[in-house]
Amino acid sequence: MAKKPLFQERESKTLELKSALPKFETLIKTCIAFANGIGGSIIIGVEDNSLEICGIDEKIRKRVYDEFPNSLYDSTSPNLLAQIYEKNFNAHSIIIIKIPQSLKKPCFNRKEGIPKGVYLRVGSNTRRATEEYIEELMRESKRIFYDEESIHSSIKILSKELLTPAFGSTQTKRRLVSEKVITPSSANPETFFPTVAGTMHFCENPEEYIPEAAILCTQFKGTSGRDIIQTQEVTGNLEQQASVSLKLVRSWISRHFNLQGAKLKSKSIIPPEALREAIINALIHRKYFIPGAIKIAVYDDRIEIFSPGGFPGLVDVKHLGDGTTFLRNPNIARLARTLGLVEKMGTGIKLIFDSCRKAGLMPPQFHEEGDFVKVIFFFEPSKKLDRSDEESILELAKLRAELTISEIMNHLDVSRNTATRKLNRLIQQKKLIRRGKGPSTRYILM
Repeated sequence: MAKKPLFQERESKTLELKSALPKFETLIKTCIAFANGIGGSIIIGVEDNSLEICGIDEKIRKRVYDEFPNSLYDSTSPNLLAQIYEKNFNAHSIIIIKIPQSLKKPCFNRKEGIPKGVYLRVGSNTRRATEEYIEELMRESKRIFYDEESIHSSIKILSKELLTPAFGSTQTKRRLVSEKVITPSSANPETFFPTVAGTMHFCENPEEYIPEAAILCTQFKGTSGRDIIQTQEVTGNLEQQASVSLKLVRSWISRHFNLQGAKLKSKSIIPPEALREAIINALIHRKYFIPGAIKIAVYDDRIEIFSPGGFPGLVDVKHLGDGTTFLRNPNIARLARTLGLVEKMGTGIKLIFDSCRKAGLMPPQFHEEGDFVKVIFFFEPSKKLDRSDEESILELAKLRAELTISEIMNHLDVSRNTATRKLNRLIQQKKLIRRGKGPSTRYILM
């Protein structure tokens, strides 16, 4: 029996796979979710787990073409129109239902109304939207961004000392309004409030006005995240959070110490420019209306940076680093550029990949899981096909102060005897030295 062909893409925030035709009600919810996002496609005739193309029959084809468009149009507001077409894979055909992004949001199920009938795509799942997300969709439809909304507090919370680098010593209200740092009250145009963007950049304690606008840094023992060594909450304006958290995390991951004069100088495993860029990205692009801090977790083998809010707009996890830029918080981003925190939009993720590659590290991973983004930096060097096992051991030793036999076994995927034999060869060549005995044995560069 011939093997079924495989589809080349997995489910995502823009793709839903169905092996058979579900109830129209289920399809309509997914169509609404795509319309409230950046659009997407439902493919019928593909197994979502195995990605095997099982195809469709004439009964499915007839129902999708003849019945579904009218059902979708009548069930949605604003009314949705689907583009429906087929694609052939050898003896199998699949049907693609393509939904464009709605120009008027929120799109909802007429039968359920608002808020129950509003759906969103979160990762590869379709979920009912919360009231906060419905408000975000309404802002998006009106071309209003959350970071320009007002914080109901006096503009005195903005520090003149922090404003000066961006606007000089004379900071007129007209200038600050035009820069979306402050905004007039809708009730009284003579009264002004700071915006979310202004508070994040120019308030010394924004976490008091924007819930959990902070970074929580935690160092764990081992690789599982069970035993906490230390935790520190980093607060302050955006620039302060970026610089303090970067310095703190780099101190935790320092591995090399070279004696220079009377001082020890450390070298971070992860390129500092990559780590800085990831932290800045998290601060600029997070959803600030979600009450949850950015989290940085440091393990023995990796760093994870967790940021509230999925990738904004047209940004797709499958095509990161291609220069696509979509700003969830355009005013925070613009002010960050004015202050010199970022150079050019759309180049940050490419810089992260390039600097890790130049450092000989495994490429970082980006995950969109639910409504958050997680970036993982690995401490292991990249595995090049033209590199011998002994060269791989030495590359790993350059990144770590010391190695264990278990780390070598895991890195090379070899047995204990094989790892021991290769380590002994490097010791004989006087490239490594062995310290300790038994379980406490460690291997160090000569």
